[in-house]
Amino acid sequence: MKILKKPFVLLFIAILSLSPMIAQDDQTTDDQDRPMTEEEEKAMIGEALANPLSYLWLVFTQNDTRWWKGDALDAFGEDTKVQNTYLLQPVLSIQLSETWKTIIRPVIPINSFQSIDGVDISTTGVPPTILGVDFERKTGLGDIVLWTAFSNKYTPPFIFGFGPTIMMNTASDDLLGTGKWSAGPMVLGVNVSEKWIFGGVAQHWWSFAGQDDLTINTSLGPQTVRRPQVNLTDFQLIYRYRINASTNIGGAPNIQYNWDTDQLSLPLGLGSDFLIKIGPLPVKVGAEFYYFFERDDDFGPDFQVRLLFVPVIPSTDWSRKPLFNK
Repeated sequence: MKILKKPFVLLFIAILSLSPMIAQDDQTTDDQDRPMTEEEEKAMIGEALANPLSYLWLVFTQNDTRWWKGDALDAFGEDTKVQNTYLLQPVLSIQLSETWKTIIRPVIPINSFQSIDGVDISTTGVPPTILGVDFERKTGLGDIVLWTAFSNKYTPPFIFGFGPTIMMNTASDDLLGTGKWSAGPMVLGVNVSEKWIFGGVAQHWWSFAGQDDLTINTSLGPQTVRRPQVNLTDFQLIYRYRINASTNIGGAPNIQYNWDTDQLSLPLGLGSDFLIKIGPLPVKVGAEFYYFFERDDDFGPDFQVRLLFVPVIPSTDWSRKPLFNK
């Protein structure tokens, strides 16, 4: 993972150098021509952060660490496996017309998985017919997801958006991705009130191209297994209590159902996030803990720790102005 440090530092420096432009965009209050205080600016940005369809541009970074266990590990005499996913998610808001906008959100995963050679665990478990397996760790790029939401209802309290989502076959190793190209619909609905944020983002993918089979190395020699089709639903449940405009308590677990294996993954938990400033740069930071009440008994996550680091970068003037006047 050392190779990732230098680009990350350069990205952070670039964002930090641009951050004074945030205050220039909205540095006066609506009722009087005076500079905003720091608390007023934090409250304004906090209100915008509560809305997934706001005008803000974000560099949403998230690190998920999961501890996997199950009957398969017991049978193989293996200890609990720690799996890690770092997600880089630039969030771009573009005003299409006076009433419609679009949110573009690529999700770029860097995975570090320890599992059976060649078997993806991002959406599936270990095939039950595999014996004499060799566990190994691979780290690299996973399958990039791109979802695009269109909305004409993006002002709280209730916001709504819909659009396409695509999961690309970009993994750098068979262990780190599905080996498939997949696509489907996404829908977003969230109610933002003075004290509560509640809603969710639903996505579903069906595979339409990619690998059908793959060969894995085991202690009993090479074995060929079927590469599962992707028929996966992901629902990110959002529940947060707003202590104030810049501090929340709650969570946003990703609940998944794999229709190919008839397997539910159900994490629930709690955490907190709050808005700080690093120099002139507003940043949302947070931590959440989840326990998996339902998982694959053979090989699945038991609990998870999620860390959030979300710099707020200045959106460009053109992105706030309607691209199409009519």
